[in-house]
Amino acid sequence: MTMHRRWDAFRGESKEEKDLLFTTKKSKLFQFKTELDVFLGNNKGEVPDFKVKGGYRESSCSVLLGDSNTMLAQVTLTKLISEI
Repeated sequence: MTMHRRWDAFRGESKEEKDLLFTTKKSKLFQFKTELDVFLGNNKGEVPDFKVKGGYRESSCSVLLGDSNTMLAQVTLTKLISEI
């Protein structure tokens, strides 16, 4: 698996393989929109467990199952306008 910009998340302060929770990386080397592949700690394959699309710039974020279009969650930034 080619890893460009990869982040590993471990349990607590550990850096040991047995404590790896998940790995995330950019889906493509060059992107116009944010897209991350998420591999759970025991997944050493090519297909991600989840894909995260969107982000702060897009004001929304979707979590998809693996490489499918099955949406598991969506978060949208809403702007709160308070009365003065």
